[in-house]
Amino acid sequence: SVLLMAAIRNVHIARPTMYQVMKEMFEKTGHEVKLVRITKRVHEAYFAEIYLTKSGNEADCISFDIRPSDAINIAVICKVPIQVNKSLAHSDGMKMVEFAKPSALNPASDGLLFMELDRPSDKPCTETIEFNLLRNMLDAACEERYKDAAQWRDKLTEFRARRNWA
Repeated sequence: SVLLMAAIRNVHIARPTMYQVMKEMFEKTGHEVKLVRITKRVHEAYFAEIYLTKSGNEADCISFDIRPSDAINIAVICKVPIQVNKSLAHSDGMKMVEFAKPSALNPASDGLLFMELDRPSDKPCTETIEFNLLRNMLDAACEERYKDAAQWRDKLTEFRARRNWA
């Protein structure tokens, strides 16, 4: 988001953002943000929590649910750690194969950092094939095209059986 990029780059915005207002509210009520956690994913929705302590009293900690996008923005504004559930990071994360470095190829990048991410080879990705079969089956079932859903189920079963024998 634009607000996140502005916070990361320390760009001054004339009017306070919602996240700056929240930080000020926490401070004025005697709380400070300790960390945010991305805790889980249910279907396609991610969940997060924000942890606050009373200023000067680490033992008095409270947490509450918050949208992950808001949690990340608040963490950047408050300069606190962002923690991600380990199994979620393994299942949904991207593996960096190289550290971020300034792009020398694109001088018009306005200082943005680019990084190389783990990309599939030119070979068919079995996970992608399986995902597409499953998605097609579920789409057909949701649209009440049960014969199509059964055909996709059979293709998926056959694909999984072949993969397990390979």
